[in-house]
This record gives sequence, structure tokens and C-alpha cells, in this order.
Amino acid sequence: MKQEQLHFFKTTVEELLSQASLKQMQSYTQHGDISTLTHSILVAYYSYAMNCHLHLHSDEKSLITGALLHDYFLYDWHEKEKWHKWHGFRHANFAYHNALRDFNINAKEAEIIRKHMWPLTIIPPTCREAWVVNAVDTFSSVMEVLIAHRIFHTLKRKYMHHPLTVLGVSI
Repeated sequence: MKQEQLHFFKTTVEELLSQASLKQMQSYTQHGDISTLTHSILVAYYSYAMNCHLHLHSDEKSLITGALLHDYFLYDWHEKEKWHKWHGFRHANFAYHNALRDFNINAKEAEIIRKHMWPLTIIPPTCREAWVVNAVDTFSSVMEVLIAHRIFHTLKRKYMHHPLTVLGVSI
């Protein structure tokens, strides 16, 4: 990515991270030892990078915002609760309602959050930003599971290092 693109990404993410409610995601584990916040930052970064690299001409701010909020469900889905059994099918809706409550999201951001689990959401995304986040989130989840199971020892460093150092986050 070019310097101005990295600056735009960093500025957009830091603006959202300035809100304490988003930082709650750091308290919840996504896959292995990766927090939901770290996962969402990675999805936002790689979604934006894909958009830039492939010249997809997406609404970049909505893409980053929706990607950062796509898993804003704010609970530990690993706990043995009966209603967590359907997490894969239901958490997008929880994240959507939490984002509506805590942020001023637009229609594309809402679409990204609500449809990031397609095909589990049944109705496919209707905007390119949601398709990008859906693809990157799926890829990121697979990478994080591989990291958690130590299938590739160097994967964590290669996959996670750069996006987080851009924001000054240590892993």
C-alpha cells in the first residue's frame, strides 16, 4: 500500500478506536489467543488492502468502518451457554444492533456487518464492500485457526505483524 493509503487507514481506525465502546472487543477471544478487536483490525486492513490492490473503487471509509465493526457482538462465544450454540448464524445480528446503538453507521456499513457471515446469513451481500469483508473475514478466520493450532509456526508473524504495527499495536 502507498503511504497515503496507510495514513488513511490508520486515521480511520484510530478515529473509531478513540471510542471506548469499541475497545471492549479486546476483552473477547475470537480464535485461539487472538482478540475480537485484533481480528477486526486485521479484517479491516486486508479488506482495505484488497480494495486498493484490485482497484475495486469501494467506499473506503465505509469498508474500513464496517470491517472494524463486523464482529462487534460483545460477548464471549466460547462460554458454554445454550444461546452461544448458534453463534455463527446469529452474531452478525448482535453486532449490527450493537453498532446501531453505539455508532452512527451508514447503509453500507450496516450491510457489511449484517452480511459478513454469508452464506450462513442466507441473503447474500448487496454491495461490493460487504462482499470484500465477507471474503477477507473467511480467509482471516481460517488463518487464525491455523495459527491457534500451530499448523504453521511462522504464520502469525507474517499474517499479523504489519497491519498491527501500522497502528502501533503489539502482538
